[in-house]
Amino acid sequence: MTPMLKHVIDIPHILYHNKMEISRIGIITHPEVKKEFVQKIVKKLRKKDIHLYFDPIAAGKIKEKKTNVGDMRVDLAIILGGDGTLLWSVNELKSNPIILGINTGRVGYLAELKAENAIKGIEKLLRGEFFIEERMKLIANNRYEALNELAILPKRPASLLEFRINLDQEKIAEFRADGVLVSTQTGSTGHSLSLGGPIIHPEARVYLISPMVPFMREQAPLIVPDSSKTEIALLRKNRDAYLVLDGNIVKIIKSQSKVSIEKSKNNVKFVRFPKNKKKEDVDTNRKA
Repeated sequence: MTPMLKHVIDIPHILYHNKMEISRIGIITHPEVKKEFVQKIVKKLRKKDIHLYFDPIAAGKIKEKKTNVGDMRVDLAIILGGDGTLLWSVNELKSNPIILGINTGRVGYLAELKAENAIKGIEKLLRGEFFIEERMKLIANNRYEALNELAILPKRPASLLEFRINLDQEKIAEFRADGVLVSTQTGSTGHSLSLGGPIIHPEARVYLISPMVPFMREQAPLIVPDSSKTEIALLRKNRDAYLVLDGNIVKIIKSQSKVSIEKSKNNVKFVRFPKNKKKEDVDTNRKA
């Protein structure tokens, strides 16, 4: 791990110590999580006066009443799985609860706990021994939110798109490329890093616009203030594109149309434990 990467990962953006009362908890589970593990988590939580909600997968494993993730109105969501499960859950949850990720997958950079430490972590949670770390989200077209990143990719494989980037209504770039990636600080250690982009410290009030395999190599990634509004226009005729948020296709973008991007008013609030020194070597976590 490089010194800079270790610095970014090991110093979380902790905002305040949390004394909130948690009375409603949602359990969201990846299909491959074992029934016995879910039961162990639930058994520990039921020692307190807490109302539990279960997504359809968790409910099916332990024979409980199911609640769709989008319908959960909870104070806290415990997510059992890897980063993919966590990102999907964050975008589905409408009540903006605090998030505790327990990594049972291969890539668990966003999770606070490993599976083997889950019960100790739940005990700390129930004693109120945790902090809240807030992470910024992006919003596209005033509707679609992303914690990590959003991408604009060609609908037709192996074809170039042509983009114009406006920042606060002023043109700052125009180029042809395989796509465009817009990343938060959290997403700067994901696909953006693979494109050669910088790692952004969680406290930096910026986001990153990265061309994906630009036709002219001198088009570099752009770091812009998070107070700015970005508009990305598709210039070529008959070249529709996909809008992809945190790995999920959410919309077809018609050729010669525009996508507006800005900081969302909704942050993601993660449970963090004071003495939980982050994290596993990121090279190990990023193997997928």
